[in-house]
Amino acid sequence: MPRNLVLFDLEWNIGYQPFIFNYHGVQQTFRGEIIEIGAVKIDEDANVLDTFSIHLRPRIFRCLQHHIAKVTGLTQEDLDKGEPIIQGLRRFMKWCGPDAEFAEWGMDDVPVLKQNLFLCNLDESRPTVWYDLQQLFLREYPRKEGEGMKLENVVTRMGIPLERPFHDALSDTLYTADLCRMLDLRAGLAAYPSEEDTLRQSLCPTPGDYRDFKVFRGYLDQSMWKLDPVIGTMACPVCGTALQPDDVWLKKGSSGWYTLSQCPVCKGRGGEAGRGVFQKYRMSRRDGLHWAFARCVQMPDDASLVRWKKQKAQYLERQRLKAERQAAEAEAARHIF
Repeated sequence: MPRNLVLFDLEWNIGYQPFIFNYHGVQQTFRGEIIEIGAVKIDEDANVLDTFSIHLRPRIFRCLQHHIAKVTGLTQEDLDKGEPIIQGLRRFMKWCGPDAEFAEWGMDDVPVLKQNLFLCNLDESRPTVWYDLQQLFLREYPRKEGEGMKLENVVTRMGIPLERPFHDALSDTLYTADLCRMLDLRAGLAAYPSEEDTLRQSLCPTPGDYRDFKVFRGYLDQSMWKLDPVIGTMACPVCGTALQPDDVWLKKGSSGWYTLSQCPVCKGRGGEAGRGVFQKYRMSRRDGLHWAFARCVQMPDDASLVRWKKQKAQYLERQRLKAERQAAEAEAARHIF
């Protein structure tokens, strides 16, 4: 059965003040309210089968923000004349179909779409499958130093005729389809990594001895990787006893944490886990609403243990200096008042 592939692009409005909303008990910041949708259905050779274009009238950010107006060329009149957002989103999702696989240039639009669907009391569970076409492009055309990945940069670099304006949702989607026709789209989609694959690659880079890799999905609170004992409690890879994490957790990149955990049975016995094992976590929120947490145990070597000891000491020193500074500031404030 052929894929129902939908390339899409959104333009959205933002407010001059953040809008916070409650998503099943968790406070989230609204990324932006959709004011324009452009989409095309394509086959696996990127031939355009159908198109969709709509301007929407927002309910929350009703005043067109000046930067959005400058980038998109839209006016307040365009927003005011747009189709009511609930009606328009319902029509778009019906056009896509329940089996649609979405694709976009980057990974920004799906989270915005899902937030907007939720705030319009529509089913935000779709799409369930979507692709970042930049990844497919870079698979065949690796990025060179200094090359930008904005759609306009890539279209120009690839010699595609500039026959349409940029930052128009349908126009940008048609340019994306032009780029897809320059790729082996079938092979790229077939090889596209799952969320689990992506988390594994970032959490367990080679070389290394990693064990007990597992992914937990569907969490709303970012801190649940540490608070939920189902995720936070890990077993010794040698004897199965619950590991005891160090009090210090070190950040790894923008979305990872790790510590040196000890097995109370194996500690000091000279076996694989005798010096401790690294307990590692990585988080992802691809749909903009739900967190996925990946975890694993990494068996240490001499170099990693030396690095851990050094980084832990540096962290503790930073915390000590921070506490001293805060105490001094509090003392100074006390004398002022």
